[in-house]
Amino acid sequence: MIFKRDIIGCFFLLSFCVMLSLGVNALSPNGIALRGQWNPDQGVVMAGANKAHAIDVLQINNPLKVKRLIESGTMIVLDVRGPEIYDLGHIPGALNFPLDDFEKEKKELLSQITPDDEILVYCAGVTCHDSHTFATRLVKMGFAHVGVYVGGFAEWEEMGFDVATQGIEP
Repeated sequence: MIFKRDIIGCFFLLSFCVMLSLGVNALSPNGIALRGQWNPDQGVVMAGANKAHAIDVLQINNPLKVKRLIESGTMIVLDVRGPEIYDLGHIPGALNFPLDDFEKEKKELLSQITPDDEILVYCAGVTCHDSHTFATRLVKMGFAHVGVYVGGFAEWEEMGFDVATQGIEP
């Protein structure tokens, strides 16, 4: 008899926790997208991607196109991974501005880029959404030409393209 009451109590407690977590997620501006595009080949669904206020940024899924854009010299490339990871390897010429330090580093970033610059943002790979978040912040600040390299550093490295390490270009 006590055993049955314990099971029923656990069931109600679990149900309450699930409902509470779904409610908090739905109300959070950084909630997890529960429906939408989950195919990692097509890029990451940003939190809030199904909300009306979400901003679309250009997503580039072709590593050869990214390489051509970077080699053209007209694109400013921003790596939004942490400095320790950036130092281990990054796309040559990429500037390091970690998403976690966005507010702290915003003045330095704005001293190196203008709203008319063509900017390409990347992070670790298709499962990383930091580049999308960073790009969205730039668009909200008035930057008109912002794109995200969806494949990120993982795809760049996988393609066998040049990699810079420890802040030294190859």
